[in-house]
Amino acid sequence: MIKYFLIFITITVSSFSTEGGYFYIENSVDEYSEGATLKGMILNGSEVKDVILHEEKKESCNKFAKPVNKKIRSTKDITIFKDKEIKPINYTNTISLNKLQVSKKKETFFHMILPAILISKQKFKVLRTRAKNIIDNPNPSAKDLAFLDKMYKKFKTTDNKELLIRMKTHPVSIVLAQAAIESAWGESRFFKQGNNIFGMWSYNKNEPRIRAKEKRNGKSIYVKKYKSLSDAIDDYFVTIGRGAYKSFRKHRNITDDPLQLVKYLVNYCELKGKYTRKLKRFIIKNRLTKFDDCEIDRKYI
Repeated sequence: MIKYFLIFITITVSSFSTEGGYFYIENSVDEYSEGATLKGMILNGSEVKDVILHEEKKESCNKFAKPVNKKIRSTKDITIFKDKEIKPINYTNTISLNKLQVSKKKETFFHMILPAILISKQKFKVLRTRAKNIIDNPNPSAKDLAFLDKMYKKFKTTDNKELLIRMKTHPVSIVLAQAAIESAWGESRFFKQGNNIFGMWSYNKNEPRIRAKEKRNGKSIYVKKYKSLSDAIDDYFVTIGRGAYKSFRKHRNITDDPLQLVKYLVNYCELKGKYTRKLKRFIIKNRLTKFDDCEIDRKYI
């Protein structure tokens, strides 16, 4: 197995919710060393002796989902799912839900975002499994090493153990809560014009993007424009995987309890603890944990 060592600086993507509101900035140093383990670390003042790491469901199929691309012309085009087996509908645009009754608007928003999250989670599960298999293989092929190198670059690490930590995803309920908060229930301009759920900033003038009305230090701000909702979720998971969320990544490797995990997203927003407490209340109030057991319908894998 090839060993690597890397200490790196990550400048994370900045994000903000709706235009005219407050926005979030993150510029943090994130350091890692080779061979870091969870055994013996300090959590809440207590040393962890033996930690059983939380893993993905073993029985879930290790194949990419086959997304069904769909354009939304009216709210009637958004499928409301009745069970835990979810058709991987990949919406390529969004529309305002403001004309719906409040309870119906919330339900429709969650079910519009849900399949995109599951498509993305399945994708990263497959990629992570392949990466792990290559790392465990004493004689990987040139093709496999090229794939692994691509993952190193995407997640900004060359440490094998750290790569697998960064490629993990987290409960659907957390993503849904952040999606609703960051996009103002789908009413932000960036969400409606660019499928940008989380207000992810763009620093590349050659990529599709939208200019914001606000400026920072006299300079224009741009946000990314995505082809679909699942593309936006993909970018979100990569951002969480390589940004200034070391504590969050560490703990999602131990537990999948969303109400425990959200408090470690303190670096996501300038509001710090106020933001994480808001996320927790939001998940509880909207009963979002019911979505954590949802999976892609096997017919589409």
